[in-house]
Amino acid sequence: MTTSLNADDAATAAASALSTIATLRGQIDALDDAIVRLVAERARLSQRIQTARLNAGGARVELGRERVILATYRDALGPEGPGLADAVLQVCRGRR
Repeated sequence: MTTSLNADDAATAAASALSTIATLRGQIDALDDAIVRLVAERARLSQRIQTARLNAGGARVELGRERVILATYRDALGPEGPGLADAVLQVCRGRR
């Protein structure tokens, strides 16, 4: 009987883990949706800034500003932060 109880406990634990995983993945999916929306909004704002800068005779990209953004991501997220920042910046630069 002890073996059956242990098997039942293991099955219950496995079912609980699967339920927890499904819930957590749902939360991650919601975060990913929000991140995509925010990056798209950032890209629109970046495009407006690029247009204003070009209309004023400046460059489309301001490298000093990009260095600040890379540092911000590094400070907040550690050594992998600049890679994420670079990906976001590439999306937001748009087409040349």
